[in-house]
Amino acid sequence: MLELQWCGLLALLAVAERGLAKPITGGYALGNFSSYPAPLLGRDTVDDDEFDPSDLSFITRMAAIGDSYSAGIGAGTRLQGDGDSACSRYDNAYPNLIHNDGRLGDPASRTFQFRSCSGAVTDDVINNQIPQISGNQQVILLSAGGNDAELTKILNQCVFQWAVLNANQVDVAKAASKLDPKFALASSVDWDSLGVGCAGQLARTQSIIDGDAFSQSIDAVISAAKAKLASDYAKFFAEDMSSDCDNVSWSTWIYKLYNMFQPEAKLTTLNRKAMNALVDAVNSKISDAVERAGNQVQFVNYDSYVGRFNGRFCEAGVDESTKESNTRTGLMFYELNTMDPFGSNPWKRTQEDDLEGTFGGTVNQFALIMQLVDPDAQLSDQSMVIQESSALTTSKAMSIEATVQPRSIPNLLPDGYGRVFHPQPLLHRVIASLVIYHMSNHNEVSHGYEEIPEEMSFDSCPYLSSNGSDSSASGQQVAVASYINPLADPSAWNRLVGYSSKKMPILVANVVNGPDSAVDSDWTDVITRAAGSGKTVLGYVRTGYLGVSQQKFVTRLGSGDLADWTAQIEEDVDMWYSLYGDKIGGIFFDEGWPECGANNEYVDLYKYINAYTKRAHPGALTILNPGSPMASCYEDTMDTLLTFELDYDAYKNSYTPNDWPAKDPRKLWHIVYNVPESAISEVIKLSQERGAGFIQLTDDTLPNPYDNLPSDSYVQSMLDAVDGGSPKNAEAAGWGSGPAGGPTGGLSVTKSDYSSAKLSWTAASNALGYHIYAGDNLVASIPGSMTSVTIGGLQPGTSTEFHVRAVGGNGDMGFSTERVTASTSSLPGGKTVANYHSLPKMGSTTIRADILVPFAFIRLYIWDSVGCDFDDDPGWSVNFKVDEYVCTKYMVEGTTLYKYSGVLPKGSTAPPWSWSVVGEVPLTISGYTYTWDLPIGTQTIDTSKFVVQAQGYNPLINAYEPSPEEYDCKGSSMCSTPDFLKWCDHAVNYFQRNDLQYYGTYDGQLTGNCWGDQTRGCGVFIQGNNCSISGNDLWNDYQNIRKVGGCKKCGSFHRPDGCLVTINYVYTCDNHEGA
Repeated sequence: MLELQWCGLLALLAVAERGLAKPITGGYALGNFSSYPAPLLGRDTVDDDEFDPSDLSFITRMAAIGDSYSAGIGAGTRLQGDGDSACSRYDNAYPNLIHNDGRLGDPASRTFQFRSCSGAVTDDVINNQIPQISGNQQVILLSAGGNDAELTKILNQCVFQWAVLNANQVDVAKAASKLDPKFALASSVDWDSLGVGCAGQLARTQSIIDGDAFSQSIDAVISAAKAKLASDYAKFFAEDMSSDCDNVSWSTWIYKLYNMFQPEAKLTTLNRKAMNALVDAVNSKISDAVERAGNQVQFVNYDSYVGRFNGRFCEAGVDESTKESNTRTGLMFYELNTMDPFGSNPWKRTQEDDLEGTFGGTVNQFALIMQLVDPDAQLSDQSMVIQESSALTTSKAMSIEATVQPRSIPNLLPDGYGRVFHPQPLLHRVIASLVIYHMSNHNEVSHGYEEIPEEMSFDSCPYLSSNGSDSSASGQQVAVASYINPLADPSAWNRLVGYSSKKMPILVANVVNGPDSAVDSDWTDVITRAAGSGKTVLGYVRTGYLGVSQQKFVTRLGSGDLADWTAQIEEDVDMWYSLYGDKIGGIFFDEGWPECGANNEYVDLYKYINAYTKRAHPGALTILNPGSPMASCYEDTMDTLLTFELDYDAYKNSYTPNDWPAKDPRKLWHIVYNVPESAISEVIKLSQERGAGFIQLTDDTLPNPYDNLPSDSYVQSMLDAVDGGSPKNAEAAGWGSGPAGGPTGGLSVTKSDYSSAKLSWTAASNALGYHIYAGDNLVASIPGSMTSVTIGGLQPGTSTEFHVRAVGGNGDMGFSTERVTASTSSLPGGKTVANYHSLPKMGSTTIRADILVPFAFIRLYIWDSVGCDFDDDPGWSVNFKVDEYVCTKYMVEGTTLYKYSGVLPKGSTAPPWSWSVVGEVPLTISGYTYTWDLPIGTQTIDTSKFVVQAQGYNPLINAYEPSPEEYDCKGSSMCSTPDFLKWCDHAVNYFQRNDLQYYGTYDGQLTGNCWGDQTRGCGVFIQGNNCSISGNDLWNDYQNIRKVGGCKKCGSFHRPDGCLVTINYVYTCDNHEGA
């Protein structure tokens, strides 16, 4: 193959990511614009050896040099190689995406030298980076020029005002910097530049761009890099210049002293026009330099795509003043408050220092100056800032000044400032796709073919099967993820089972975020009937984004380890088949993580789980759901990928496709909610144009669009709009060739608790995976890179033998480890929930409970009374006996506090599950202990009365405080007599109030006091054989019956000694005064 040399990428700024397709909330959008399919369209051919311009696997030597836009600051996860941390190189930077793109072949066969560094100017690239890369490069990706044009200083003066001084302050600070050691870290600062103001800085940057030195620096770096590709910048602000942003300020500080009368910078129309014009000026200079460099350099212009997809700041109708997370669909630059799913919180403030000269170092250097000049200045968003451990204050910064490493700047600002006005990850994917397009085009032209158009359009795009499958099987179908409990709505499942299996072949069953650990008779019924009707019923399995999303989800055992996630996922897969047998036709893997990961770590793990599922359960159909676009590395992970899960508006106006075409439409599934019935045809047509072989529409809305089935006419309209077919089910992947796994040794139990054991062993040679056995039963299988795992589902107070074997090429097994025994602890008193108590205050309450074994759901209820008055004072009933329950008024699920808002429908005896949100509740989990800090206290409701409900994967438990079983409540009809409550209070007020055992019984007689009229009254008394009680105890028990027990007016309390204190009607009252 002819080896070609190209020029690198010369870029200032770029477009950015679309919003999350499924809030995590879950999953991350990696999509790209449909103008750039991957692989790029080749020629129609039946000869597999025909030239393919998108085959760039001959590129074995590539380098990337430049500034923070090439380094990818903030985009994804920071790389961990030599110099990566100091230079802020990230895995979603476009050079790294290009290096790992499948069109360039196996990354392991290519030498890739990533030398781009945040803060670099062209001199740094020429003198420090280019000398570090090897000669004879085939591709050099270059990005430089933005720092020469003083981008950071523009952001300082015109947008964020990290350090903005007036003329007098400049003079004072310059003098102080020479004398005061506190200013040592700012010794390299151009003090005069801090006082030029926004207009002055814009003029200064324009002068730099217009000067000969700027053009010469671009020429010099192009010349030094030899062969490269070059790219332009994209304008920051929407070009329609809406007035919506004119009064928006992103200024960093609330000044207390020096600048209290200096106006804050605002995103005025004038400033936005000026900054956009500077981008155009830079692009013009780059274009001229590329033209002078000749045909070895390619100018890549992507600015137009930013505008086309409304990716700039200050788009019309967008509120840029909000301090909340700004993840709006289509925004292509990082704002300070942009929250992304990689686990980075923009308001978090780490204590890791930045190097002087980098973007983060410069920004924090400005902040240091401002705090030294004005010690009382406060961050304008101080309330949003989250300290990593303890705050790094100015005084702390000063105290470490003498010991801080050279060129190291303390981090004073929230981390989000370190990436502002830089590309979000999708921008990097757009740039990467454009660069690869130009590489392929160069390849095309050099082989004598015509150029490939950058954009194509088609009247139609028919699917041509590559495997001879029947086209009727691949017609569009409806798949339904319907999380409707069959006990709550059996008619919905009757309809689902009855619909055409050709047009609706897939249903998802979800008992409790998975299969639970015991058979559910209601689910057995609908699964059996659905399978019998010809449908494929998939069992729901949660994968928790593998624990790597922003939320850092953990397994039911509280672990975020990849091996432990793998073991739990496989446990749930096997449990579905164990409980429901061959009626389960496959698995729906929810909360899928869409990032490939370093060295394809995450995609390879999903492939491993898929292969395990299909080997253990032949014929299983598998679906992975991130709810968002996925990288091309995921195409062969599972049979179907659910790549859209948002509402009707997002599907129409801000849809983000994958950046690769599916080989078969049944590879893709789209779910669109909040779709009116009148728009079904429109959305179905859109989904067909977008290549979705499976579709689900609903008119249901957030927070749960899947808990109700649309009307029959709605579903029929959806079915009428699709052709129908059958799912595409791939065979299980083989283990691959290679030697057998070597012997595994060193197995030990490193930890155990009530229901799990952690195992560890030494690595075996040639291990592609490890099988873990309990006795002789396979209980988990994890990739060969992992040598420890936590096995759950063990019974408390038991012992289990384990051994491990390595799996090598062709599935050949190595010798087993010695068997080891893991012993679990016995539950205290046999209780799975223990040590629960409440600490109520007037306006707040802390409730704690130890949850000793894993459950699918943990809920906390605050209850009011035994039994509910559904007509006048409704609540949600939680049973403590078969026909007895407490009436709950508040609930915490996850970290959200709800108040019951249901109203009993007329003629119904079943109150609805209906709750309104009150607010968020801090929940701390430490070991087994859950601690809820409620924002309500005794002035709202008696928060000493609560229920901890644990459900799923262990028997349901409701742990009450106090125990309602100690109280017998007689019902409201007995308490409707006028003045009855007054009589009861009068009766107890005449007790002998002391601690003597004054009241006693003999042969079941009643002893106590009563009050009433001549006919009947209220008696408060003790009963039982040989019972005795003091007046004080009788009085206290009376109060508890009415208040704690929830009986309010009448009822009884079971004392620990077996006696009963009762409030009830009496018809002969010998111990009362008056009528």
